Amino acid sequence: MKNWKVVTLVMATAGIAQSAQAGQFQRAQARGVPDRYLVVLEAAPSGKAEGEPGEVRVAQAAEQLARSVGATRLAVYGQVGQFLVEATEAQAQRLARDPRVRLVEQDALIELSAIPSCYANVSTFPQANSYDPTSPQVLQCWDPQLSCADNWGLDRIGQRTGSQSAHTLDSRYHFTATGQGTHIYVLDTGIIRTHTEFALPGGGHRVGTGFNLVPGEASWNTDDDVGHGTHVASIAAGRRFGVAKAATLHPVRVFKNGNAQLSTVVSGVNWITGNVQRPAVVNMSFNYNKGLIDASALDSAVAYMVTHHGIAVVNAAGNWNQDITSFSPTAVSSVIVAGGLDWVNNQRWGAHPTTGCHANGCGSNWGPGVDVFAPATDVLAALGSGENTLACTLTGTSMAAPHVSGVVAQYLQANPLATPAKIEAAIMLGSSPDYGNTSEMKQAA
Repeated sequence: MKNWKVVTLVMATAGIAQSAQAGQFQRAQARGVPDRYLVVLEAAPSGKAEGEPGEVRVAQAAEQLARSVGATRLAVYGQVGQFLVEATEAQAQRLARDPRVRLVEQDALIELSAIPSCYANVSTFPQANSYDPTSPQVLQCWDPQLSCADNWGLDRIGQRTGSQSAHTLDSRYHFTATGQGTHIYVLDTGIIRTHTEFALPGGGHRVGTGFNLVPGEASWNTDDDVGHGTHVASIAAGRRFGVAKAATLHPVRVFKNGNAQLSTVVSGVNWITGNVQRPAVVNMSFNYNKGLIDASALDSAVAYMVTHHGIAVVNAAGNWNQDITSFSPTAVSSVIVAGGLDWVNNQRWGAHPTTGCHANGCGSNWGPGVDVFAPATDVLAALGSGENTLACTLTGTSMAAPHVSGVVAQYLQANPLATPAKIEAAIMLGSSPDYGNTSEMKQAA
């Protein structure tokens, strides 16, 4: 069982959680895409057989299997051992019975659990006024309701001393690393690369090579269309609002208007796996309720990326105030899961009745699979719009995850060869223990 903690910067397992069994056929329970199915192969795609790279073997197997049932192969995700077909349900069920297949799952439409809603009066948002601070970075205030001009989360993760419940931290962000030379992949809605949060002092920006997997769009167009990815990226590595202030960010766009197909998200995982620049961490500020969409194919792809390719993944716990075991890819044991803290009571967001958010569908998910907690409410960061110097506040575990991803980048700066398991252990060791007093957080910090 994992111990829950709150991520702090005082710090210098492989497995697949599956709801589907081998050879299972899974029909979408909601928003299914007709006649489109993800196929997860039983055999691992890594390594070589008869001189052929693993992804070539996956492509060959995909073509053979699709042809054997009269289906049409649409796409191959060779890095994670999957492919996509156009098929009738009867053909898909026949595929599932093939001994080379572990799972056939209907493609489905999915959406982000939280999308920015702060664009109505952009003139009221503070200017970003980005700069390159030295440690400790002076922060204007702790309480976001006092019109803070900085991310209160930086103060929260930057120290262990001070009365957290009384909000009397030192209004400074203490850090010993900037993430220089590391790479943060943001699997999300894209990034506005021209925002001043990502600017370099001498010109240019820190947004590196990315890719747009949204069907029908240009692969080079990784601009953010709703702001979620930009906000997440600036928490992880923005110049003013971010944790790892010198890390390189990579936008991997899989959502359009906050929506995506499950297969598109898998294709994003596949692209990162095959194109990653190391040392790297992947931020996923989304997850899916398995009661609505059984995303076992996504679980498999993420677990394979971590376990076989050695790429660390940080995933938001989710905002339904429920146990994370029912969510994907959150339930994958090798993923670092970030729950959300509320600045009001300095405990799990949604745990306290005075916050007005303590029911199913509102508040941070919880459970023994949550690794660490980080700031999640009223987090100020970049506004992803044409007004490139603006910022806005957002609430959700989408904001908690990039705080953790930023700390991972700082750790990787000094430990570039660290495995995902070692990274997770370091995060746990460096976090503040014995935090919180609610039943969901009895060992949290």
